[in-house]
Amino acid sequence: MGKHASNKTEIPGRPAERPEPSGSPWVQRYGDKHRLHRITDFPAGIMPPKRVRVYARGSHYIVQWWDKAAKKTLSDRVDGDLVNAIVRAREIEERIRHFGSSAKKHGRVPHRELVEQFVTNLNRRADAGQIDPKTVVRYRSALTHYLSFSEQASVEAKYASATNVNRQFALELAAFLGNLKIAPNGHPHSQKRRMTSTRYVENVVRSMFHWAADPQRGGLMPDGFYNPFAGRNRKSHDVAPDPFGEPDVTLKMAAEFILACDRFQLPLFALIAFYGLRPSELCFLFCENVVDNWLRVVCDPALGYVTKGRRDKRLPLIDELSALLHPVAPNGPQGLLFVRRRVAEQRESPPLLRTSQGALRQIFSERCSLRHDLTAADRGRIRDQLLKQSGGLNYDHVEHEFRCVAQQLNWPASATIKDFRHLFSTLLQNAGMPEFYRRYLMGHSLGTAAIVTYSHLNELRQRYEEAVERAFQPLVDAVARRSRELGFPDCDHRPMTTENH
Repeated sequence: MGKHASNKTEIPGRPAERPEPSGSPWVQRYGDKHRLHRITDFPAGIMPPKRVRVYARGSHYIVQWWDKAAKKTLSDRVDGDLVNAIVRAREIEERIRHFGSSAKKHGRVPHRELVEQFVTNLNRRADAGQIDPKTVVRYRSALTHYLSFSEQASVEAKYASATNVNRQFALELAAFLGNLKIAPNGHPHSQKRRMTSTRYVENVVRSMFHWAADPQRGGLMPDGFYNPFAGRNRKSHDVAPDPFGEPDVTLKMAAEFILACDRFQLPLFALIAFYGLRPSELCFLFCENVVDNWLRVVCDPALGYVTKGRRDKRLPLIDELSALLHPVAPNGPQGLLFVRRRVAEQRESPPLLRTSQGALRQIFSERCSLRHDLTAADRGRIRDQLLKQSGGLNYDHVEHEFRCVAQQLNWPASATIKDFRHLFSTLLQNAGMPEFYRRYLMGHSLGTAAIVTYSHLNELRQRYEEAVERAFQPLVDAVARRSRELGFPDCDHRPMTTENH
């Protein structure tokens, strides 16, 4: 306690007489007014605080204490009399006794410091496996627009600190984002356009302030702080999408697409069309995942991969697709099911080509163990490098192949690879497949109701084959025809019935 009071006058209660000022003119004039006078004697019957010091200064009081969490001495001003100061000291001591910290919020928090601390927390959550490292990248990118707005001279003059933001700040940020022009592909020399949707940036900012105001997480905002971004505000020009009509990729377009695929592209886009697979799911399929006319799409934490829906699924293979998924490997079917074009055409020989899934897991574990300060982002880079050495393809490869065929067919820009999932779900709906089965095949959550636990998908193959027979027949014909043209093994092409399997 002595080190904190070495330059302060300790007297019992408020001093009746002030010491004679000395030193510079400022000290002689104002020194006594701003000097802290330690309160050591308290009225009878009042126990003095043990961990909090009380000082008198001018017309108010100051309480000081050492905060273990902040690792420094903190202080708080108390306007009123000595009783108010003692009450405040009691509150702080109770918090220190029960929580180890006073939970006193920091002072002014600059906008950039708030963003940096929030991103640091996101990185820790990624390292803990709570979120994907790519989420951190997306959040950091969205918050650059927030910083661009908050660091404008006119905005900084009114809202120098993040603790000063209010409803007006939120409205001004929304207007700024609405007029902001950005490069669609992120390249600095590409033509800039208005943001198609500002909702994502606003949602990220809302999450940041919600984290900062939570005393158990950020703990950066003062008591009583109101998050001006709370709630999802609907804009006046927002219009709900109309589900009526055809998807951007129709059944006829999908069949034409299949007929335009080359030998490398046909297996990729046949699976996307028949199962609505995400492109990233194709990149983590192994030969070992094709078992007994089933294609298993599974999460593989041992390789640092989980599907977007964080759930496994089994897809029943029909004859036309089975003929496309017989991998040719010198030591039998193992390794990645799909490799990039240069590898498939034998123009490149990766060192780990046709390495089994189990062996890749072992190699991944060994490479990760060599790093002592491994982060989630580091694990992702090691995994991506391992798949590259195995000849694997990535999302950009699949997207490039899609664009090559789409441009060949003169498809509109609105037709994207994701629209195959829209078509897949629409065809299942039109074929009368129950929603429970459709959710499973799409990789969506089945729900949290108790009925989900009691319901089993014991007719998945039968339901899927009925849907294929009713709604997918043009695609079946296109795959069979293109397979014959490209020299794939013949399949017994006939109308789909449940007796075929």
